[in-house]
Amino acid sequence: MNAPLRLAGRGRWRGDLVTWTISEGRRGRRWREVLTRDGAMLHSLLLETDPAGRFTHLELAVAGVLVTLHPEGDGTLHGNRVDEAGAGVEHIEGLPFPDGSGVLVEGSPLGAAAVRWGHATMGAVIDRAGRVRVGAFPDVAIATDEHGMPRLDDAATWPLER
Repeated sequence: MNAPLRLAGRGRWRGDLVTWTISEGRRGRRWREVLTRDGAMLHSLLLETDPAGRFTHLELAVAGVLVTLHPEGDGTLHGNRVDEAGAGVEHIEGLPFPDGSGVLVEGSPLGAAAVRWGHATMGAVIDRAGRVRVGAFPDVAIATDEHGMPRLDDAATWPLER
């Protein structure tokens, strides 16, 4: 049995700086990412997948918006979107989310890698303003390594363990 994957790193993807960690445990993987451009944060992401690579939980912060999502056992997606400029909390309830669905965050290389890792072809798509829709994914064109991590330009990787 392979040791659980526990890595950190940074690199560039489409010109943006990506700082990330990934850690595996008995409940699956936690994918974490901060995406910045010219020193300004574009988003911060926590995405969790189960041991089979299926999506289980997401927390996203982007430009004054917080999004939290999780699947329910009845094949639906639930969570909320809180927008500082909007009317407060937008409840996300009962969106179609059959088994094997994923969550794709636009502009997120780790999110794209997680979708690829779990072999999802449809699910929720979160745009750069934190709006959520469901449907088929566009082509997830990202190269990944043997661990399912995205291949980034000018990349560096470090172990999380001492």
